[in-house]
Amino acid sequence: MTVISNTGPLIALAKANQFALLGHLFGHVLIPPAVHRELLAKGGPESARLDEALLGLLRVTPSPPLSPEVKTATSRLGAGEQQVIALACERKASLVIIDERLGRTAARQMGLMVTGLAGVLIRAKEAGLIPAVRPLLEEIRQRGYWLSDAILDVAARLVGES
Repeated sequence: MTVISNTGPLIALAKANQFALLGHLFGHVLIPPAVHRELLAKGGPESARLDEALLGLLRVTPSPPLSPEVKTATSRLGAGEQQVIALACERKASLVIIDERLGRTAARQMGLMVTGLAGVLIRAKEAGLIPAVRPLLEEIRQRGYWLSDAILDVAARLVGES
């Protein structure tokens, strides 16, 4: 299974010290150079966890040039999102992990299967790796990662926690 992630969900998992979930669920995760640079620039208590993940779980993979279709679909996105989508299209990725609404829309427009942080945690609960989704989402939000009440409510409802 080829899984490619954007920066946000990785930072969120680092905030809650939950990178191991990605390894259990997917083995490893590919990231393009722009995401790698964004992770290296991240400060705070999660930076050591990000550094550790970059030594094994996360694999920096060159991003291909943007095709005209990807360029059109991602014209309003940052370099990280653009490279994630270009890499996912080139590798025919099984899954793209991205939280930003515009990035998710562009990825779907390109025919990619998309999930976000909440989706990863839902998969982890279904696999028996975590006991509950909502408390982790709340912890991540308390540590500074923006998540709406609606995301918390929908995720909790999907796993029978509401």
